[in-house]
Amino acid sequence: MPAAYEISAVGLSKIFSSNNGEMTALANVSLEVKQGEFLSIIGPSGCGKTTLLKIMGGLLEPTAGRVDIGDGGPEDAQGRKDIGFVFQDPAILPWRTVLDNIKLPLQVNRKAGTRELARARELVEMVGLGDFSGYYPHQLSGGMKQRVALARALVFNPTVLLMDEPLGSLDEITRGQMRYELLRLWEMTRKTVVMVTHSVVEAVVVSDRVAVMSGPPGRISGTIDIDLPRPRDESVERSDAFLDYTFRVKGLLAEGGVGGPAIAGASLRG
Repeated sequence: MPAAYEISAVGLSKIFSSNNGEMTALANVSLEVKQGEFLSIIGPSGCGKTTLLKIMGGLLEPTAGRVDIGDGGPEDAQGRKDIGFVFQDPAILPWRTVLDNIKLPLQVNRKAGTRELARARELVEMVGLGDFSGYYPHQLSGGMKQRVALARALVFNPTVLLMDEPLGSLDEITRGQMRYELLRLWEMTRKTVVMVTHSVVEAVVVSDRVAVMSGPPGRISGTIDIDLPRPRDESVERSDAFLDYTFRVKGLLAEGGVGGPAIAGASLRG
């Protein structure tokens, strides 16, 4: 795999079998992600976005095709702790404080040494929760809980961050704020990020590139490079270039069979 690419997925297909027969979730999907790139995957519900992300991360085996991350497969990257996962549900433990939730992967892997614990404390500050490290989940807002999940995903300092609708459970105002928090953290860490989203605005705001999927079965309809200046703040959403990119993404979605009210606004819900 060329060194310029952190992730290379080639010819991926995935067929699920059940008592009702077989269902093809992905059909011959190929996608490459550069080192340090922020790539968003967008498409309608049921098109295989999450399946693709899970195969990239080694959580699912493909029926055909292969994925390389760095110098090996996803299992090798997992063994090196090179992959961090963030899901829509932050899944933080209610009986543990902010700091203790972030430390959890270290303790599970028995790597909670002095240096690692210091990193956990640094991450509390990095995600803006320095004044809340001793708080419990019931004392936190939705956005704060997702910051805990982000910090926990970064605790091993992974090369790759895979995110499945990380802001999807938040209200619209908090979600709008958190997309720029994601950007701030990415600017600080420059991880290779692949994020699944249903929001056109979110995809354009945060990404270097947007991959549009159609299906089922899931296929890549096309990709769009997002050449907006960085660092980005809320003012980018008022620019003509931003509006042009959102219309281009919506155009690809429409070509893939997603049309009408679903893309009339700034985001897709499904």
